[in-house]
Amino acid sequence: MTVSAQSTNTLGKYQIIREIARSNDIVYEAIDPSINRRVALKELWLDPSLTGVQKRERIERFWREGKAAGRLSHPNIVTIYEVGRDGDRYFIAMEYLEGQTLRDVLQAGGPLPIETIKDYVLQLCSALSYAHSNGVIHRDIKPENVQILPGGHIKLTDFGIARIMGEPVITQDGQVFGTPSYMSPEQVAGKPIDARSDIFSLGVLIYEMLTGKKPFAGDSLVTITYNIMNMEPPPPPGAPPYLAAIVRKAMAKDPEKRYQSVDELAEDLRNERCSDPDFYTGLESQPSTSASQLTRQQPVPVTGYSAPMPSSTTAGPPDPFAQPFPAPSPPPPPQPILSAETRSFLGVFFLVIGVAGMIIFAIWALNIAYESYVTAQTTSAAARYYEQGIELLKRGRLDVAEQQFQHAIRVSPKSEIAKYSQDAIYQIWTARAHSYASQRNQRALEEQARRMIELRPNNPEGHFYLGLAYERQGKLSEAIAEYEKASLLAGNDEAGYGQASRSRIEYLKDLLQEANTPGSMQPPTYDAPQPPSSDIPYQWPPRGSP
Repeated sequence: MTVSAQSTNTLGKYQIIREIARSNDIVYEAIDPSINRRVALKELWLDPSLTGVQKRERIERFWREGKAAGRLSHPNIVTIYEVGRDGDRYFIAMEYLEGQTLRDVLQAGGPLPIETIKDYVLQLCSALSYAHSNGVIHRDIKPENVQILPGGHIKLTDFGIARIMGEPVITQDGQVFGTPSYMSPEQVAGKPIDARSDIFSLGVLIYEMLTGKKPFAGDSLVTITYNIMNMEPPPPPGAPPYLAAIVRKAMAKDPEKRYQSVDELAEDLRNERCSDPDFYTGLESQPSTSASQLTRQQPVPVTGYSAPMPSSTTAGPPDPFAQPFPAPSPPPPPQPILSAETRSFLGVFFLVIGVAGMIIFAIWALNIAYESYVTAQTTSAAARYYEQGIELLKRGRLDVAEQQFQHAIRVSPKSEIAKYSQDAIYQIWTARAHSYASQRNQRALEEQARRMIELRPNNPEGHFYLGLAYERQGKLSEAIAEYEKASLLAGNDEAGYGQASRSRIEYLKDLLQEANTPGSMQPPTYDAPQPPSSDIPYQWPPRGSP
């Protein structure tokens, strides 16, 4: 892979290509120019509000991550190449991984096939066995930290809160680190932990792969941690009894009753048995259901409220004596227009139509009421995400703010808050496109512009920035086409995208006409004259921002 001329930003000896992700730290795709190797470069992000002691702990924990993962060399663990410092910036250079995380796979497809689960778990057991034998406890086993490479190869990642046995503790006693839904009871309680804590988290991971759901869920952190400490999740439906027993043993509340090593768990999984018969108790009534059996099962009829309908085989014979008493009716007129049979038919017909209409109206009203109820229940949660996003937006933390707006849309997609969040996300993307344009990062600018067009195809900003990216790449005809779209959509807008687009169109057409002038030996080289960043129509915050 060759490094483009645009990749001028460096960290240490590495040339940064683009930003991949941002959460507690920032991850870039980068190049090691000495051997032309693509790497993932993780940079420590320090909140300016951190105090001296907190800042030192944060830096020390970052070094501990690099040291923990760097001492491990295993095919199922991400490889660390270097831990370094460049001025006041700290970084870890590691193996660049293709594919997707286990979280992405579960969200896209739900529960996994049994054989696939066994394959993934055995690879994770191999990785954890090696880490534990080298004194490293991961402490954060979860789907986000399991990368699935093309071909089904597994890599365990993110040793950010890993513990190296035998080394001093960085933080105070009782301080808890980890992801709540995957923490062991002793981890929740802030007690000392060992390799058996990772085994508990691995059991949670297996349960989620079997069911598509977390075994310990709740609406709040308090509920989740209470369930971890006190509740037993139901056996995973459809799982073979041996696998359900393995999961139950791995998630035992008492570490002494769990598997004492991942090697024991892997051995039981290979042999399709659980070595402790006590964990089979209560599973006899949970028959194993194969995929082929599931496809042969007939669906149970349900009502509009998801309650099973009575089976037609259980209904008794009609009662021959249960005939309605005839209702008294006035004598017919002397010369009836309709016969008694016709009137009876029409009466029954309109009665059926009326009842059917009432049922349809009732169902429609219930659906509307239910949707309104759900929206009302979720709007408050979405509003909290939205308010957090606005605060982060004001502080200039665009990436984290965007995550909060995405959360608001996810929890209440039909609310007004979701619409406001989409507007805010588009504003962030516009700011990001302006930043890429100012930095002359054409690749990132083009990708961002396409995302803007996909979200708001009838807005001029995305078409303007895509035209600018094309222009700077020398694709003049494509640039003119995008500028024309932006000009048409913007008109004489106050933001100036219409006027700016027409200015660029006029300039590029003159340039093309000059290149095609008869007698010219060869078209002039287009050196992409760039308007200064101040000429790009842009304002922050944009008009109409919340």
